Amino acid sequence: MVNKIWCQEGAKKWFFKKNPPLHPRVLSEPKCQKYVATWYLLYRWLIFMAWACIVICSIFEFGSYKPMLAYDKWPIYMTNWDLVLGFTQALLGGFLVLRRWNLQKVSGFDPSTLMLGSMDKVYLFLYVLTTNTAIVITITYWSSIYDPTIHYLDPLNIMLHICNSILMIIDFCITSIPFRLRNFWWCLILVILYTIFSVIYYLVGGVDKNGYHYIYKILDWKKPIQASLVCIGEAVLITILHSLMCFLDIIKNRLYLKIDKKLGRSYLETQMSRREKNIDIV
Repeated sequence: MVNKIWCQEGAKKWFFKKNPPLHPRVLSEPKCQKYVATWYLLYRWLIFMAWACIVICSIFEFGSYKPMLAYDKWPIYMTNWDLVLGFTQALLGGFLVLRRWNLQKVSGFDPSTLMLGSMDKVYLFLYVLTTNTAIVITITYWSSIYDPTIHYLDPLNIMLHICNSILMIIDFCITSIPFRLRNFWWCLILVILYTIFSVIYYLVGGVDKNGYHYIYKILDWKKPIQASLVCIGEAVLITILHSLMCFLDIIKNRLYLKIDKKLGRSYLETQMSRREKNIDIV
């Protein structure tokens, strides 16, 4: 009885607790500063170029020990869906930071007056989705798909299945973008879409780049129970990962707050931010 009441109370807090509204400034400034410095602008576009480089290498198989040049099969792989997401969110992030950097040059600009627009919302959605998807792809590939007798441990493989997660983890540590527990369903949308796509692709006779009648061996719909369990497992994994990222986001916030207090930044920030801004953004 007590457990039932406790669960009901927990559910109420989950579904009815109102989070503070997201302010768009957190989407365009680093966690360590309350303005956009030149280094952060350069960082954002370097991240975009890194994603662009990986996408180009993936399409043309640069860095592969045995390129197959199966361009028509490129869109069927979940890894490449993640690359498109990563490329898009990095591009949007670069534009948002560039816009904020230019606005700071205007005399009397106040970041608290920024409004949450469509681009901000799309960027937040893609950023959260890409972070979770990249890490899940890395975990799934190296634990369930990679076979040293078939796959080469070449630079392209590392870029596709390790560097994708590294880029998002670095971004997570530097940016101010929040993770909220309620947004776990964003990631489930992608899992459902890819599941539907893989079923349709199988039914129309689609094959992978090696000619096998599946996209991934673990997602072979000739074995529907196994494939269904894999999809359910991926949905559970990405939900758990999103919850973990929310927890790590709380730890990150507390860590930065502790560093700010230790450095006395709560006082210095109000006294020096304008002077530093004028030096660094021009």
